[in-house]
Amino acid sequence: MILQQSQEPMKIIYLILPVFILSGCAVNVKTYQKPEQSFDDFKTWCWLKGCEVTYQGPDYLYDQRVVDEIANAIAYNMYQKGYEQKDDSSDLLVNFFMILKEDSTEIADNYDGFMPEIGWMDQMYPEYEKFLKGSLIIDVIDRRKSEVIWRSNAVKYMELNPIYNKEEIWSGVEKAMKKLPGVGIPE
Repeated sequence: MILQQSQEPMKIIYLILPVFILSGCAVNVKTYQKPEQSFDDFKTWCWLKGCEVTYQGPDYLYDQRVVDEIANAIAYNMYQKGYEQKDDSSDLLVNFFMILKEDSTEIADNYDGFMPEIGWMDQMYPEYEKFLKGSLIIDVIDRRKSEVIWRSNAVKYMELNPIYNKEEIWSGVEKAMKKLPGVGIPE
């Protein structure tokens, strides 16, 4: 039997989405750093828009608990790397946003009729498993040049109904920021 798409609105599922950093599967992280970029002169940071955390992502993903938890985890990781959170004259600006996509994969081919020694097979049809693919993208911007100098894209596959989990958010953000150069820390 082919799995049918749920008739219920996906809003309920997506409200707790950002938990993608959070449930079960491993987080796959890719980072980009502007070539030849030195972080030696950067000591301070603040959030991109007026030094306040702002949510960037689809409205249906918004969950204030998750946004706050991600922001706190990012701020802590910046602190651990030696950056001091200051005002809008800071050296670096930090921003994050989330993307979610429902996806599926074929997991089996089912047959309609009995098969021993290939007896009457009326039809073959695939069976699919649905899941979510979520991304958390963290940008670090040189305030003076107004350009992204470092980016992390953390991708996680999760069940359609992820559950909010603070520890997994923190662990996912830590993995996402692992390769960010720190103040006085060799790369």
